[in-house]
Amino acid sequence: MKIRAPTKMFQRNEKICSRCDSPKMKNWSELTDEQKFVIERFPMSAQYTPAQRKKHRFCTRCWFEDLETSKLA
Repeated sequence: MKIRAPTKMFQRNEKICSRCDSPKMKNWSELTDEQKFVIERFPMSAQYTPAQRKKHRFCTRCWFEDLETSKLA
């Protein structure tokens, strides 16, 4: 009998933060106005236009900004 590991187990879930492993990654449209306000105040926000930031995902626990998801879309 062969045991096969599920392939999804090895793929990184885009809803899970790669920094803190929290399942709280959100698209720009999913963020509240308060969360958007906080993100816009980060020093890194000057590097990206508002249109670019809307393609990123954000962790609402550690405030990690995932830039890689824009490449997947």
